[in-house]
Amino acid sequence: MGNGSVLLRQLFGRASPDLSDAARAAALIRLRLGEDPALAEAWQTYSCDKRSRPYLDDCEVGLFDGKRREVVRYEDRLDACADFIIREARWVLGYG
Repeated sequence: MGNGSVLLRQLFGRASPDLSDAARAAALIRLRLGEDPALAEAWQTYSCDKRSRPYLDDCEVGLFDGKRREVVRYEDRLDACADFIIREARWVLGYG
């Protein structure tokens, strides 16, 4: 695991995200992204820079392991980004 992954794990851990209610978490994240849309761009850049799953591709979110899986397409980029952040947090923190 690279230093970036360790740092992200520490940041997610420090944030102590409650991922038990994904819909509530997504709504809160979406609200924050709406306050500062540049955050969504930063998450998109992060997703493009990494070569593992999950991924964010504009309005599409899914898992990538050589093939795109569990793909969800959204009308709104911020909704897609919120889903990606939840998936990434779950992945980094070891929730699957």
